[in-house]
Amino acid sequence: MRQRTLVVGLLLLLLWLAGTSTTPPAAAQSPASEIIQLVNNFRVANGLPALQINNSLMIAAQQQADYMAANNIYSHTGYGGSSPQSRAEAAGYIGWVSENIVGGTSLTPQKGLIWWQNSAVHYANLVSTRHTEVGAGFASGFEQNFYALVIGNPNNAPAAPSPSNNSQPGAIRVLPFVMAQPGEDGSIVHIVQQGQALWTLAAYYEVNLQDILLFNGLSDGAIVNPGDRIIIRLGEGQSPPPTPMPPTSHIVRAGQTLWYIANLYQVELATLLWYNNLGADAVIQPGQELTIRLLEGQAPPPTPTPQLTYVVKSGDTLLAIAANFRLTLDQLTSWNNITTSTVLRIGQELFIRQPPEPTTVPTPEEEMVAAAPSPTSTPSSLNQPTANVQTQAVAAVVQPTATTTPIPVPDANAAAAEASAPSPSSRPDFGTYLGLGILTIVGAAFLFLQRQ
Repeated sequence: MRQRTLVVGLLLLLLWLAGTSTTPPAAAQSPASEIIQLVNNFRVANGLPALQINNSLMIAAQQQADYMAANNIYSHTGYGGSSPQSRAEAAGYIGWVSENIVGGTSLTPQKGLIWWQNSAVHYANLVSTRHTEVGAGFASGFEQNFYALVIGNPNNAPAAPSPSNNSQPGAIRVLPFVMAQPGEDGSIVHIVQQGQALWTLAAYYEVNLQDILLFNGLSDGAIVNPGDRIIIRLGEGQSPPPTPMPPTSHIVRAGQTLWYIANLYQVELATLLWYNNLGADAVIQPGQELTIRLLEGQAPPPTPTPQLTYVVKSGDTLLAIAANFRLTLDQLTSWNNITTSTVLRIGQELFIRQPPEPTTVPTPEEEMVAAAPSPTSTPSSLNQPTANVQTQAVAAVVQPTATTTPIPVPDANAAAAEASAPSPSSRPDFGTYLGLGILTIVGAAFLFLQRQ
């Protein structure tokens, strides 16, 4: 009996182990999905809405990642000379797109995001307020990881052919990234290889780009060449050089935007506009000098009047306008008496601040009533007939001429005495007194005769 029980127990244990061993493990997140999640987390942390995944953009991004991994190059040009725009259109996407690429030996999605954050051009795409959708691709080749991120702005009309963009870098053939080992004092010095830039080093070593610039006495936008020795980390006991004086102005170059310049010098876009007396829609030209910081003791310009309205331009959406001016959709729609499904028109003016209360203009009738004098009570002792009141009013307006006889003005004391004396109509006349005297005499005579 005990043996049978033991056998049954062993069988049940084997069945349980078999059931648990066949349970599929949880699927790991793909690098493409992970980099999208990291980008969206970064946007939300900066007060921007997350991008929505679009299947057509996923296809376009994966095609470029595969192309770079197969050819060991970094490029925005793909198979057959395709561009990010043409690849998105071929995948069925209708709208405008921009693309970020990155890659390197054992490069993780997190390091890829750091790379883009340290590059002004790529950073501008990360914080774009015009794009609302995203796709990403990942591929490995030549002992490297390659990533492509495509962000899009959907449009109901077919997208126009994308213009040639000379600011996009050409194809760069890359070599495996070899990280330098720390010295005895803990310092790290990197020897620059072909195709590497300062933000490449910041991403791989996971350090702040500004620290690298400070340690090496370099300015923003500095270019390094193969063979340059770049200090990544100071050794024990080493002190950083003094912080260089930051520049106070910038000369605009071709292709640069206000967003790019604000990010390049780590200043708020609103501050940059304020210092230069520019509006949100200002257009800058190459060679133009912009103030980016104030000198010590320099007074700032007068605070500009906050912008009240915004004029809709081609490609604008309610979401993009709200994000650009840091509003909620509820605020933007309620202030303009529209809904989220309202179709915007080019040239339409929208309130981007709470509109002022409307002022009430009085009608002519209301103005006449307001101007009319309030009636006043007249003492009963001074009441005059209507005709006399009208005569007095006319006399007060008409000035006497040389031929007009002046109206005598009564003395104030005489007027007061006359007002206190009884009026002639209330005094008894002589006949009344005579009658009373006769009656008195007759009554007295009657009483005398009765006594006799």
